[in-house]
Amino acid sequence: MSALTFELKHTPDQRLDLSPLVPATLAGLNRKEIEALPIGTTRTKLTVGDAFKVKGKDAERLRFDGTDDRCDNIGAGLDGGAIFVDGDAGASLGAKMKAGRIGVTGGAGVLACASMAGGEITVRRDVGEQACGVAFGQTMGMKGGFVTIGGDTGALLGERMRRGLVVVGGKAGDYAGGRMIAGTLLLRRGAGRYAGYGCRRGSLIFLEKPKDILPTFSDSGVMEFDYLRILEKWLHEQGVRIRLNARARRLMGDMAVLGKGEMLILV
Repeated sequence: MSALTFELKHTPDQRLDLSPLVPATLAGLNRKEIEALPIGTTRTKLTVGDAFKVKGKDAERLRFDGTDDRCDNIGAGLDGGAIFVDGDAGASLGAKMKAGRIGVTGGAGVLACASMAGGEITVRRDVGEQACGVAFGQTMGMKGGFVTIGGDTGALLGERMRRGLVVVGGKAGDYAGGRMIAGTLLLRRGAGRYAGYGCRRGSLIFLEKPKDILPTFSDSGVMEFDYLRILEKWLHEQGVRIRLNARARRLMGDMAVLGKGEMLILV
């Protein structure tokens, strides 16, 4: 059975709320019922059938073709199944997601993966501000799951992150890991200013030294970390090719708050 596919007909003249297009909502609906679902965000009524050509039948596997940065809430609240996006995603990609998988060939807007609790998200290109941060109406950021981002991220990556693993292939913006509670950020190309600001616990792992380091992080010297070897092996099993040197300079902080977080700068 072929994946249930939504092919964008033309550039939308308003932002689209695609949160209803998840397997749990679409299960049991016929094509006419799916095409009648409202996805508009203005007073002008807009349905799935107005914006998308709908093909396929398998509601456990969804595909979006030709989407752009006005297509918001793709996979928001996802609790199972798989979504593939051949194009860009707008704001709140996979926000509050609980389980399942999302893959995006392009980039994503603000609040990608915000407050997600489980599952796996892969974005090949850049994402906007507050990725893996705090979704609207929530008090904590990412609470579980695994995220890989191929490009750069905006500011506030992993803000108030509570659990999970995020791998960034490019450079993170300012305040990466800001007010982090727990979890792990692995940054290949460093970060902007104020990384780890207000970090209480958790790990920020840098393959390249960040632009600057807050004075409230205490240098503990160079050490060997066996868990970096274990992490490298696990990432290889997930298809993420990365080499982690087990030796790293460890900085503890942010000492302005609880101070049990860490920065590991590989050497």
